[in-house]
Amino acid sequence: MSTDSRNNQAYLNRLTSVVEANLSDESFGVSELAKEMGMSRSQLYVKVKSNTGKSASQFIREIRLNKALELLLQTDLHVSEIAYQVGFSSPTYFNNCFRRYFGYPPGEAKQHPVVTPVETQKPGLVELKKKTDYFIKKNGIVAVAFIIIFGSIFIWYKYSINKRPDINREKSIIVLPFTNLSSEENNRYFADGISEDVLNQLTKIKGFKVVSRTSAEQFRESRLSAPEIANKINVNYILTGSVRRQGNNVRISVRLVDARKDLHLWSENYDRQLEDIFPIQNNIAQNVANQLQTILSPAEIKQIEKLHPINAEAYDSYLMGQYLCLRRDSLSIQKGIDYFEKAIEIDSAYTLAYAGLADGYYALAFMGHVDTDKGYKMAYRAAEKALEMDSTLAETYAVLGVVSIFGYWEYEKARSFFEKAIKLDSNCIVAHLYYSGFLEIVGEPEKALEQINKAIEQEPYYHMSYVVKGNIYRNEKKYIESINSYERCLELNPEYRFAYFQNFLNYLDLNDEALAVQTLQQYFSFFPEGQEYINELKPVYETTGINGVLKLYIEVIREERLSGLNLILSRIYSRLDMMEETLDCLEKACYQKECDCPRYLRYPEYERLHTNPRFQVLIDTMNLRSYFAKTIN
Repeated sequence: MSTDSRNNQAYLNRLTSVVEANLSDESFGVSELAKEMGMSRSQLYVKVKSNTGKSASQFIREIRLNKALELLLQTDLHVSEIAYQVGFSSPTYFNNCFRRYFGYPPGEAKQHPVVTPVETQKPGLVELKKKTDYFIKKNGIVAVAFIIIFGSIFIWYKYSINKRPDINREKSIIVLPFTNLSSEENNRYFADGISEDVLNQLTKIKGFKVVSRTSAEQFRESRLSAPEIANKINVNYILTGSVRRQGNNVRISVRLVDARKDLHLWSENYDRQLEDIFPIQNNIAQNVANQLQTILSPAEIKQIEKLHPINAEAYDSYLMGQYLCLRRDSLSIQKGIDYFEKAIEIDSAYTLAYAGLADGYYALAFMGHVDTDKGYKMAYRAAEKALEMDSTLAETYAVLGVVSIFGYWEYEKARSFFEKAIKLDSNCIVAHLYYSGFLEIVGEPEKALEQINKAIEQEPYYHMSYVVKGNIYRNEKKYIESINSYERCLELNPEYRFAYFQNFLNYLDLNDEALAVQTLQQYFSFFPEGQEYINELKPVYETTGINGVLKLYIEVIREERLSGLNLILSRIYSRLDMMEETLDCLEKACYQKECDCPRYLRYPEYERLHTNPRFQVLIDTMNLRSYFAKTIN
């Protein structure tokens, strides 16, 4: 070796030592290296380029990557931890650089032979390779070594081909509820919120079919394997995760697998302070897109990035509000509203908090737990406020639609809101669900079934979709189909007692009084007053017939004072041919805007009343005359 070559090698060794001494400093770059070497950036560039054929920045990056490979082979540190140790502030960028340089992701380092280009290897690795080669030659097994090497390359090639996602496969994915690993169980809301945010961001990506939160919830703590879940829910990919929170310190771990092949595709750990977690969800969504070979458009990236507020405390309050409102009981919803309002106090421009308020107030008004006029008005204002800040919120348009139906009886306005929601997001389940209910009210049953079937296709595990479908069939007097729909609802949510009541009426219309009484017994078991009467139902039926059962039922619901009391009573009175009492209850329900009063007027029980003047006044009061034109004129 010439003197110049030895000097150049010594110079490169010195450069390498300086970089290694500053390896974990992500800000240590070309300027810092030049300063350490006592030369300008341009002098450093020329020197490195002439000796290696690489730029100074490439030279530094390859030293970091080779050190990363050493750590991956010699330690059990996680990829993200190694990325930070070798000076990459972004694990994603590190993954991309490592893959480009070595030909495989860092998570697979131990599965591959060391094939780093010799000119970029550190002297220690070069020496190791020389010793290994000498050992092989000395023992006369060069041929075997070549077989092993080429065999390893072949196996690696076959493995990498198998792991590569098929770009022609449907990009269907389920985000399973993230596991709460925090020491406090009450941090579950935070883990659930993070997983739902990731899910919502994935839905913004064109070409992705994302299973809804409700369906994913079916697999919380499931022991099924990835292929078993894939077959059950018909998806190709599964994203799992866990969240550990200690005060303001948060660790989020995620893992993407090819569910059909049960193969790991990508994983990452994120350690952040609470105020720094917002980019994580964006990063997860974009990494999933990258793994599934999907190029995000600028518009999709913007949609993903705009979902979060600036303030971490506001976000935390929003997550708690969302968690509580999803329980769907009045007490939880009211508490959820309080958290949404707290989030807005902290960040007055927090769009999703206003959207949460709109949904919460709508639910309370619909269930009769607040003054209906006030509740619907609050819901409408909150929805308008949310849409002023972000006009792309499909679910918020859907909320405006149902508020327009039940709060203001403005049906064509509601139709336009639903159509707007579906145009913005054809996968918006609540839009299809609410739109179906609307179409049922205005007398378009075929279109209503079309919409509810779309909702069920996207979300087969949501019980309310089958309730709406059961209502549509019942109004069309398809009682068997209606029963089947309600039974599917009860399979998914055995505590949804309204389904028992509807099937009680369905069995009566099928002249199966014995099954009707049996179903009513199940219905009574859900509330204290009803339980006291369960054992009386059969004797009453045997002595006084079905009319005696109906009269007993009136006693029960008057004591229970159920939500929608007048509407329920009106249906029982109509069965007893007590038409004046039926109309009295319908009028009270109408003027109190009780639950889904406009929908009730479609029920078969009231067909005999269509020509009654008092019923026609109700039709006019609720602005429904044009939709009943075929039956009331």
